[in-house]
Amino acid sequence: MPTVFLLSACYGKTDQTLSPPENARRVTIAVRVPEGITLLPLQMLYRSERCKTKSYNSSNEAYEIRGYNGFMQAFSPIANSDIRQQRIAIDGGGKCQWQLNSIKVSFKIADENPLVKGKEVFATNYIFDFDDYGFSDGYGTGRAKKVSGDLDIRTDFFPEIFISHKFKKTTLELFGGDTRHEKWSQRYRVNDIKTIVINPVVHFNRVVILEGPNQSQGNIIVTYPDSSKQKALYTKPDYEKLLSMK
Repeated sequence: MPTVFLLSACYGKTDQTLSPPENARRVTIAVRVPEGITLLPLQMLYRSERCKTKSYNSSNEAYEIRGYNGFMQAFSPIANSDIRQQRIAIDGGGKCQWQLNSIKVSFKIADENPLVKGKEVFATNYIFDFDDYGFSDGYGTGRAKKVSGDLDIRTDFFPEIFISHKFKKTTLELFGGDTRHEKWSQRYRVNDIKTIVINPVVHFNRVVILEGPNQSQGNIIVTYPDSSKQKALYTKPDYEKLLSMK
């Protein structure tokens, strides 16, 4: 959950209650949840121009910034489907006139999947910014790309196992392209949007394995689903090669 700060405001103790007006702008987020995947609660971050909080610069001098208000809310199931959905207000209302800043959609490989055993599992994240960056940590989503209008996102994901001899641990996550490249970024700066649809396609039978060197220096070696091996590209597999193996 994003940090919820204690805010100082013109109302004394900040009222973090949302009270959207009847004509509030809203956005619907729908996620198709494949079998073997767990969808985590939606994270929402609202900000307020009316209710300020303090931040500090490198000289420890205080200055005012917009207030923060963070929430988590579970998705609601759609009957007889694998779709989970949530509809939230962009205009949050309330005494502070909260405005939606960012939302984060997260999912991970389910605990009951055999791949999970003995591994640290990382979630896959999508961030949608309605204003300037609210979640300062990009959560591996990459830089925001500007879009206008509704979104229908379909991404192929491959289970990625990383064996780190240096840190003596093994991790598991879903790989949908190196998010340092804009075309595979999972962060969006949205405008004029009413609907966001996320359709992850997970290829559980196409596992890619990365193995770090046994010593402090050396290359990370990638083993692809067809058993071919090569050096990692900036610590990541070759996504286009994986796509060709679907």
